[in-house]
Amino acid sequence: MDIRFEIRSFLKNSAPKGGSFADSDNLLAKDVIDSLRMLDLISFLEEKYRLKIDEDELMPENFESVEAITRFVEQRIKE
Repeated sequence: MDIRFEIRSFLKNSAPKGGSFADSDNLLAKDVIDSLRMLDLISFLEEKYRLKIDEDELMPENFESVEAITRFVEQRIKE
């Protein structure tokens, strides 16, 4: 399955009802994720893609949009 699709599906299922967003939208600004959902997202990514995400990687530019998260995961998988 496509990484972007899987991330988008996870976020859509965990977002508040009625929340729509584009892949380039700022997820915090659109209230798609908050601090608790961010923890769920990190757990999902670590489990799904067998990653260990370090604290120093938890920067807004890595998690601000579906596009950013996809880029981050793709880079980490290549390492």
